[in-house]
Order: sequence, then structure tokens, then C-alpha cells
Amino acid sequence: MKSQFSINEIKGQSIALQFFETYLRKPETIPPLLILHGPDGVGKWSTAERFCFQLLCMEGTGCMNCQSCKLFLIQQHPDYIQFPVDSKIPIGQDEKEPAEFTIRWLIKKRIQYQPHLSKYRIVLFPDASLINQEAETSLLKTLEEPPSHTRFIFIVDDLLKLKQTIISRGITIPFQFLNRSLVKELSDTLQLPSDVYLGGSLHPLNVPNEVLDIMETQIRESIGDSYRMLELELWLKNYKERHPEWEENFDYQELLESFFLLLIHQYYISEIKNKYEILEIIYEHKEIIHRKTPGLEPFLLSNLFSKLSKFD
Repeated sequence: MKSQFSINEIKGQSIALQFFETYLRKPETIPPLLILHGPDGVGKWSTAERFCFQLLCMEGTGCMNCQSCKLFLIQQHPDYIQFPVDSKIPIGQDEKEPAEFTIRWLIKKRIQYQPHLSKYRIVLFPDASLINQEAETSLLKTLEEPPSHTRFIFIVDDLLKLKQTIISRGITIPFQFLNRSLVKELSDTLQLPSDVYLGGSLHPLNVPNEVLDIMETQIRESIGDSYRMLELELWLKNYKERHPEWEENFDYQELLESFFLLLIHQYYISEIKNKYEILEIIYEHKEIIHRKTPGLEPFLLSNLFSKLSKFD
């Protein structure tokens, strides 16, 4: 039976797939740690899940029929440990009886024992940046000398969010933005939004449409006008404290991410001179903002708008 959960379903990531196809043909060559890095919404998690599914399969093919495949598809596979994606991962305070999904729990209660069903045990961190500093330090020795049956997979949008000592213990596998035609094709197939300012990603913005509309209008009307740019800068900074259109679950970092995507799109479609030089400046600031350094946003925004005003 042909697998309906195949790694071959992943599109637009030919470089990354070369790694995984090789590892599936020769599982004995899989390193203890794989680090999947690149933008959100381009297939990192989907690739990792399909890779784990086929690797754990008792036939090695993702057959859909064996006990391993069936348990994986209902999220009950005993040899597949997936950490949470929406909360910090601590070391675990109680050394003797550490809480579930802490690093001490993983080391003491899970990976030291042989796999129950498959040849391997896989530990997946969907967002490895959530591992706190103490927990990350605790993992170092395990990653250096892991049990022979255990493989770790870290997923992260930016390698800079991981310690160099962690990175040096693994193989980094790059994922890239998808081209526009593929984004459109996948969006139609999966019934996902495909706004042009999302770029080469299928990752939806967690920002109310009303806020996006306000921001898009302000950006469009501000380009080339130094006074309107100043108003936009003040609005963006003040919105952190007062955000009437987005009272519930407000996330300033998500707002800034959306702002940069909209700003890039508006400059890209504009006829303004030196737009590619301007886009390079925006990308530089976007990369720094993306690292989520607390308290640095006002300075970075001031610096950005100061540079943009020189092109008016």
C-alpha cells in the first residue's frame, strides 16, 4: 500500500530532502542530532514528522499497516517523543521524579531505556528555542554521548537561537522560502491564506485583519513622505501600550513581524528610487527584530525609520 504520509509530499525543499532521503536509505548514517532551520511555514515540521514516521516503520517504508505506523498516526507511538511547541522547556526541578516533558524526565525516564517497538527512539523539539538555558546545558552531554538507539531532531527558525555548543553537536539542514507559484498551489490545495506579503511561507499571521488593514494603509501612504513616516513610527511604538483594535491575546512581536512583511511588500511593488537598497536595510533590521531581544525594539525602529527617511 502506498504511504499517504510520505516525505515525498514535501515540495520546494530539494536541498533538505536530499539529507532525509539519504538517511532513510541508510539509517545507520543518521547522526544523533539533526537541526532543521529556516523560516516558519515552509515545511520543517511536516518534513520531520514524515521522516520520523518512515524511520520508525517496522518495514522501513511508511507502510501504513504495521503497528508502528498505526500508533504513530494516532499519536500514541511509544518511541516517538514530541515536546510541546507553546511553552518553555525546563530542566525539571525534582531530580528523582521530574515532571513530564522536562529535560531530566527525558534523560532519566525515557531515553536510557531501549525502544519499545521500533529500532530507534526519536525525540522531536518542534521549537528548540523554547529549551531554557539550564535545560540546554543539561542536554549537552547527552547530545555528545547519546544512547545508540536515540536520535534528536531540533526545529528552529534561526540558528542564532541555539548555543554554538548545541549546533556543533548536530547536522544542520537548511529550509528556504517557497517560490510564489508553489505557495499559491499549496495554499489552494490546503485552503490556507496566500496573501502576497507573506512571501515564501505558509505560516499565517496571528494578527487581526483590522490591524493588518490599518497598518497596510499607513505604510502605503507613508512611503516617500517623511512626515507620514514619522507618524507611522510613533503609531508603531505607541501600539505596544495602547492597541484598541487588538485587545485579546495581543502580541507585539507578532505585530512587528507583520509590519516588516507589509513594509517589504509595499516597497517591493513601489516605483521609488533605490528600493532595493531600502529593502536591504529593512531585511537587516527585520533579522535583528526576529531575534526577540527584549527592550531593543524602540531603538531598532528609530534606527530603521531614520535610515528610511533619507530616501524620501
